[in-house]
Amino acid sequence: MSALRTEDLHQAFLRPLESVVRWHSALSDKPLCVDLALPLPPRLRIYMYSLIGGVGTVRPNEYKASLRIPGQPVGRYDSFDHSDDRFALVVAYRPDLDVFVLWDASLHPRFTNGTNIQVRDTTVYTAAALGWAEQVRPLPSKSPEMVIACQSSNLKKAIDERVAWTGSVREGANGHPL
Repeated sequence: MSALRTEDLHQAFLRPLESVVRWHSALSDKPLCVDLALPLPPRLRIYMYSLIGGVGTVRPNEYKASLRIPGQPVGRYDSFDHSDDRFALVVAYRPDLDVFVLWDASLHPRFTNGTNIQVRDTTVYTAAALGWAEQVRPLPSKSPEMVIACQSSNLKKAIDERVAWTGSVREGANGHPL
């Protein structure tokens, strides 16, 4: 499956949020700025990517998004913009499965153009089948990352959960990530 156009990705993100979107920047803007009605996070900056991979790729047991910031030269480091009281969300979408994946932008402070960010295929397939899935993803020399995957019907909940668990993961009674 080929990557979607920016406008198509942004439209896919906004469609399930239609009732709570108060304002958004142009669909062609990357990143997309979105203002939502409370109780959802009121000011978001969406870094949206196509979710690619799966069967027939080099690593058939994972999906990925390739991180790029507009104007970022190849091989140069850049970071997500957290300014102006906007919460940065890193989101990828797979239209044939109607699955959104949300990663923790705070745990990816610097990256080169084209750096991949992954999610297990079982997480994506569970979200496609059941509407929701979570994955604790170990990161080198950092806290583990809670990756959230959902269908469009659960996108509001996923945004709320992504904000609530930014920089951490849920822990069980024994102190291990759930």
